[in-house]
Amino acid sequence: MKAALRETLCGDSRGVKKGTLNTLVLRGLIEKNGKLTTEGWRSAVESLRLPEQCAHLGLPFEQIDGIQFGKEPERIAWKHYIQQGYEGAYCEGGPILLIIRAAALDVLAELNPFGSREDACNRFTEAQLKIHENYIPAIASAVEKADLSSVVRGFREIYRSLMVKEAYPGLTENAISAIFSTLGSSALRAITEAIAEDPYQYRAGWPDLTLTKDGKMLWVEVKTTDKLHMSQIITMSKMKPLLPGRLMVAQLTKA
Repeated sequence: MKAALRETLCGDSRGVKKGTLNTLVLRGLIEKNGKLTTEGWRSAVESLRLPEQCAHLGLPFEQIDGIQFGKEPERIAWKHYIQQGYEGAYCEGGPILLIIRAAALDVLAELNPFGSREDACNRFTEAQLKIHENYIPAIASAVEKADLSSVVRGFREIYRSLMVKEAYPGLTENAISAIFSTLGSSALRAITEAIAEDPYQYRAGWPDLTLTKDGKMLWVEVKTTDKLHMSQIITMSKMKPLLPGRLMVAQLTKA
């Protein structure tokens, strides 16, 4: 089945048996005209090697040689970029989800079903977007209207919680400020609205590193021996058109 999907992805399904094609159609992976469905495309990409996955997703693929990464490749890669003058964080989608919460904190507190600002601070952003799905326009509007001072103020209030720090380690006020300043509130609104389409799907699969330097964003998915998982294929293909700057995959290789 995977081979048939790969062949179809590459535009040559002539060698795929009719029975296999019929089964793939029944499973919703291929349309009757022989084209891959969205689910079929995702499954086909998931089965590829990492460089081929990147090619089909339109992601630059680079290898960083000679880094001793141990059990913390994301943190080691983050240090590698920090040494090059970048500012940012290594907790996957944490910075974006937390900036959204900080930017819309006043609205989220008003909407909180328990009337609790503390709960609005501590509850995961994706959960609040789901709970308040009927109020997404108001939340997105608050995000777009937010300025740096309100985001920093919201971050300080939210990041006092030990639970939040454990969920999103390593975040700093400087990193949040730099990311928001580079990203801009209009782009953040578009990202918020996209996540809100399916919050629990799009909370996962974000690039490991969210970085900025010289007014440009850099989003880096860090890999060692593994390849892109389904959640990453789904989220990155969805968010790629919305993320300013460069989205890439970096594979760490030891000396």
